[in-house]
Amino acid sequence: MVTIEDLAARLEQVETQLALHRLAADYCIGADQEDLERFAGVWTDGALWDAAGDDLEDDEEHRFHGLEAILAAVRGQWATFSRMQHATTNHVVDRDTDDLDQAVGRCDVVVTVQLPDGRWVVGGGVYEDHYQRRDGVWRIASRTVRRPFDLAPLDGHGGARVPAPDLDTPRVSD
Repeated sequence: MVTIEDLAARLEQVETQLALHRLAADYCIGADQEDLERFAGVWTDGALWDAAGDDLEDDEEHRFHGLEAILAAVRGQWATFSRMQHATTNHVVDRDTDDLDQAVGRCDVVVTVQLPDGRWVVGGGVYEDHYQRRDGVWRIASRTVRRPFDLAPLDGHGGARVPAPDLDTPRVSD
């Protein structure tokens, strides 16, 4: 028989999963929409954003320690790239069974940025996260980029091209 306590524990687990998935979304939205308040809200004060990647183990230039350094880094991205678009998927989260205020997660990311010359670069990788809950609020305590990649800049005009419809092809409704 399922007890109220069992249901409460299951509900709390679902709420935690949703809150952690929301963090991933708020990170992307904050970065892409230049929403500093939203972006800042996903991090703990002492957070680490390790964007050095696997190949740059000794690269301290791309490791940002503390909220102020993280915010300075994203402002630098905004000054460099006129547009960014992050998309995360395959987000998996596991809570620490010994400390329910701790969790780890990972998600795949694809990032598209517009270079100053108008060309676009597509990149991505894997985010490995450590989350902490303080005063009932989940935040990212560390985010590490793994397996980063960048494709060569894409030539183009900054807009999608949609081909004209083929009027000779019968439609399903015909």
